[in-house]
Order: sequence, then C-alpha cells, then structure tokens
Amino acid sequence: MTLLFPLAGAGCFALALTAVVSAQEVPAGVVVPRAAAAAQTNPFDTARDAELGRATFVTSGGCSYCHANDGTGGRGANLTLGEYRFGGSDLQLFETIRNGIPGSDMPPTGGPDEDIWRLVAFVKRLGSQGLSEKAPGDPAAGRIVFETKGGCKACHTVGPDGGILGPDLTRVGRRRSLQFLEESIVNPEADLPLNYRAVQVTTASGETVTGIRLNEDDISIQLRDRNGNLRAFLKDKVKQIRRDQPSLMPAYGSVLSKKEMEDLVAYLSSLRGTP
Repeated sequence: MTLLFPLAGAGCFALALTAVVSAQEVPAGVVVPRAAAAAQTNPFDTARDAELGRATFVTSGGCSYCHANDGTGGRGANLTLGEYRFGGSDLQLFETIRNGIPGSDMPPTGGPDEDIWRLVAFVKRLGSQGLSEKAPGDPAAGRIVFETKGGCKACHTVGPDGGILGPDLTRVGRRRSLQFLEESIVNPEADLPLNYRAVQVTTASGETVTGIRLNEDDISIQLRDRNGNLRAFLKDKVKQIRRDQPSLMPAYGSVLSKKEMEDLVAYLSSLRGTP
C-alpha cells in the first residue's frame, strides 16, 4: 500500500516512504530488486560512492531538474533539510528513489542497484553536511551577536521564536557546512532560496511595498511585507515591480568583526534541532 501526502503549502511532494506490501501492489513496470529489499543499510556509502551519486543526481538521473543541482529544491522537495516525512532510513530512501512517487512528478528510477544506493548516499549527505565539522568560535557569544548586533532574530526563526521573512534556522547547523554559513552572512545572495527572493512593488497611487514574493501570475502578485503582512496587488494597478535586490538580508562582511563572524558561525553551526 502506498500512502502519499503533500507538504503543507508546497507545490510538490516530499520524498515519501513507499511501502510495498505485496507484489500485486507494486506499480506496473516497477520491480524492487531482492538485493534492495534485503539490505537494511546502504552497502555503497563511502565518500566516493556519494560523489558518484552526485554525478548521477545532476546528469543521467534527472533529479536536479526538480530538486536543483545542490538539492535545495524548486519544483521538487528541498533535500538539504534532512527531513523525509515518510521515512529516511537507507532502505526507505532506496525504495522511494527506485519506485518513484505515484501521483506526483517523481518517476521510478531505473539502473543497477548500486547506482540507486549511491544516490541514497548523496541525498543523505545533503541533509547532514555540518555534522562532522567543529566551528572555532564561541556559540554563546555568537547567539548574542545573532540577537543583538546582527538583528537576525527579526527575520529568522530558531525553535519557536523569531521572524518569518527569512528561512527557519532551527536545524541549519546540521545541514549546512561552516563555509556555507559564513558565505550566507557575507553574501546572502550567493545561494538564496527561490521562495525567499525579494520584490518591490510600486502602485499607481505611489505606495511602495517591499517584501518576499509568495506567488505571481499574469494578473496579480502576492508578497509578505517587511512587517510580516500578506499583501496582494493587481498588476493593472501597479506602476512598477523591481527585482534587482533579490535578498532582503544585508551583507554583514563589513559590519561584523572577525571574532563576531566566527562566533556567529559557531552559533549557527550549533543549531541542529531534533534529529
């Protein structure tokens, strides 16, 4: 039996657990190899295997078309979060990749078992890039920078507290490397998720509203403004739409000292949530 549920507010399905109860319930034309069914842990899980999996992910596997080359998603789920709503074990991910998700845009994946296992190795590493690193700074001092001089709490959530204009950082240290964390502070536009891109709307009456673009079509545009309010505008009432400053987050390279930067990165790296 296959149970599929969409993520709330998302236009696509996340990686799901496809539980094959009997041979009769396997989708037509899809076969789960005995070797896959028997293996509970990934037999192809070295760094080299993960690199080969990455190559398949961005080329012949076609995964990057929906999930982006770096796994951050778009049409498909964001795989860097390390969250698999219907099972994240090696075998569960293998079956999802092999069988696809019926009723969604994710098709079955053909090829040898070892290629699928290597994709599993790569996907799991996408969601745990920061676990093996130790930051040199002081996380406690970094938290003070985060909440005061950095002003990060106004836009970012950590646990139950914070703003919603920027990505949730509750588990960012688990899934992001130290280099990525520092770059995101120094140059926020370097790797900006599509659903956090800024837009500025100027109405025909002269009002200017800046915020995060939520949705847009030929007739209207919807955004969340700097105060967290949802705003919608008919395009025939809009004088101008600007997208030349894609990030609302300022660059902090010249704002923070070297120590403050190290401490802030250390704090962000310590945010690993609940596995």
